[in-house]
Amino acid sequence: MTAYIFYLCFGLSLAFLIVILRLVRLRKLKEQYSLLWLALSAVMMILSLFPLGLDWLAAWLNVSYAPSLLYLLAVLGILFILLHLTVAVSHMTERTIKLAQSAALYEERLRKLEEDREQARDKDKIEANQAGH
Repeated sequence: MTAYIFYLCFGLSLAFLIVILRLVRLRKLKEQYSLLWLALSAVMMILSLFPLGLDWLAAWLNVSYAPSLLYLLAVLGILFILLHLTVAVSHMTERTIKLAQSAALYEERLRKLEEDREQARDKDKIEANQAGH
């Protein structure tokens, strides 16, 4: 196992961590969603820095090439984040539907009020014309 692979994984994880922190700072990524990405990046950095721990975990899981376990853990982490984001999108979709229904009800009420107001104006005009004759 070459140290180069571990250094490369650490460098990529560090770069990813910096990108996530920058996105949070620029308010392009909310803190609640960044926590999982930061945790994944931190785990990848720790496993990259301590190859013996990764070797031990790989041996325990019967994985012959430890760096491939690092990538497997990264993919599993990304799948977990994807599941979390899918749940969030489902919740937002539900809220959007409720908001659209509420907006439609308010628009209908407004339309009826405008019609009633218009009818009242017309009625007042008719009565004013009849009173004037």
